[in-house]
Amino acid sequence: MDKRTLILDATLELMKEDKNDIVSVNDISKRAGIAKGGIYYYFKSKEEILDALVDRIYHDIIVNCNQVISNSNENALDKLNLLFHTYYSFSSASVIDTYLHAPNNAAVHQKSLAKILLELTPLLTAIIEAGINEHLFNCDYPKEYAEIILSAFTFLLDPGIFKWSQEEIYIKIAAISSLIENSLNIKKGSIILK
Repeated sequence: MDKRTLILDATLELMKEDKNDIVSVNDISKRAGIAKGGIYYYFKSKEEILDALVDRIYHDIIVNCNQVISNSNENALDKLNLLFHTYYSFSSASVIDTYLHAPNNAAVHQKSLAKILLELTPLLTAIIEAGINEHLFNCDYPKEYAEIILSAFTFLLDPGIFKWSQEEIYIKIAAISSLIENSLNIKKGSIILK
């Protein structure tokens, strides 16, 4: 295993132990079995380590979403629901989310949201375009709608940004579902967000 991967794995292990926002370079160095100076050979700062870890974790989530959708023989509407379900099931299991929600990690959290938006937009755009071709959706701006839908889904429902009650979350999910249905001109109740 290369040392970059070893450092990232050690960081992730420390986060799993509930150290979250207090993981230090010293902690990472000890866990990885690499001198602190060796850590700085691969990464300039703790923030750079976190950026690389966020990149890796969200890259894996997005790869999983792409694989699930590409292996599906369903129509575009079913793939749309499958995408949201798949993304949520992988991202809600992410250890790094707790860390990202710590106040002093706002910059890394912002980068993670941007990464999700930028990397999932092509997949969601392709699903919307397929739905247009299948005569299931009617939409003049597939890419822009994809960006808006993902922005609402990832930002508004992010528990690190907003502390909604369970009832408020259900209402927001219903509103996002309705927004998607109205935007794509599909029947009410077609979008099932959980």
